[in-house]
Amino acid sequence: MREFLIRYSTNKNISILFVLFLIFNLWILPRMMPAEPLDLEIYYNAEEAFDKVHGFSKEIRESYKMVLIFWDMLYPLVYSNLFSFVIFRLWQNEKLSLLPFFILFFDITENICIFKILVQYPEKTIFWGSMAGISTAIKWLFSLFTILIVMTGFIKKLFLKKRQ
Repeated sequence: MREFLIRYSTNKNISILFVLFLIFNLWILPRMMPAEPLDLEIYYNAEEAFDKVHGFSKEIRESYKMVLIFWDMLYPLVYSNLFSFVIFRLWQNEKLSLLPFFILFFDITENICIFKILVQYPEKTIFWGSMAGISTAIKWLFSLFTILIVMTGFIKKLFLKKRQ
């Protein structure tokens, strides 16, 4: 893993991933996602997930399914690699660089669960609704840890530069 990180966590790759990250956040996902997607909630229970999906029109549910199986599966690959490379460059720690891949895992799990809710609509499967909410909460928890590690790394790097 270390060799992979050394080889691919270059300024060029980080820049490309950052541009893709911005494109996803500023253009693709805001235009493709429903007005209030489940993905952006911090946590929700099964009933709240079903209520939200029930509020979507048939067209929005169909569109949301397509976004989940294509765009929202690519996006986690972009941001997990971006943050992994940035963390490695800041900390030179291969284990710490794995943290963004926990976000990836729970984001994809969340997407699969939401997709199942949408496919099975109007049937309500408590398992998928509960798993979606739990996956979402864990995804955001790992996101918070990742952001804190990146910010701490930037602050550390800034203070080390000032001391030199």
